[in-house]
Amino acid sequence: MTNGLQNNYRFSFWLPLFAGLLILIPVFIALDLINLAKCSGIIVLILLLVALRKWFTLARINNNRVERIVLTTNDLYMLKQLLPAYNKLSNADQRILADQLGLFLAEVQFKGNWSPSSIFSVGILSVLASWQEGYQNKQHWVFCTADTAAFYIEKQPFQLFDLPSAPINAVDLSTLLKHDAVLHFKNEVLAVV
Repeated sequence: MTNGLQNNYRFSFWLPLFAGLLILIPVFIALDLINLAKCSGIIVLILLLVALRKWFTLARINNNRVERIVLTTNDLYMLKQLLPAYNKLSNADQRILADQLGLFLAEVQFKGNWSPSSIFSVGILSVLASWQEGYQNKQHWVFCTADTAAFYIEKQPFQLFDLPSAPINAVDLSTLLKHDAVLHFKNEVLAVV
């Protein structure tokens, strides 16, 4: 979370402040100053919320985190056209797929003439190919179109990959993950990136 920049979070200020206020609570209770103990507890709570908000904001800035794109109704319609098995997935898997696709769309750069369906197709393949590996930062990925049917990765411009053209038909998630297009994308494209 700190990315090596702990001084920006001012822990040396916040931690003694919280410790002091928390120590005062039992002291005030022992001295029968219940109202002051309650006030001290409330102040700790409010200051903790302020500090957490500040810490998370700094962490997001320091880590260059990109907010995922929330898919609109039109995006979900296109997703269902490109991946007919989407409706057959469980609600949890649908949510994971949509969230990971939103992260992909927010992080990856596309150069050249990309159609929205091509971008979604590559995104769906990327999400399915990395389904069991967990999250992978894609902010350094740059995909470029070579022509209407191929694309390449900016780091390797001489290695062309075919753009997915047909919807991915499968019955459930396990067959989706074993689909030829997904395995090809995993073995060819993700190996290069």
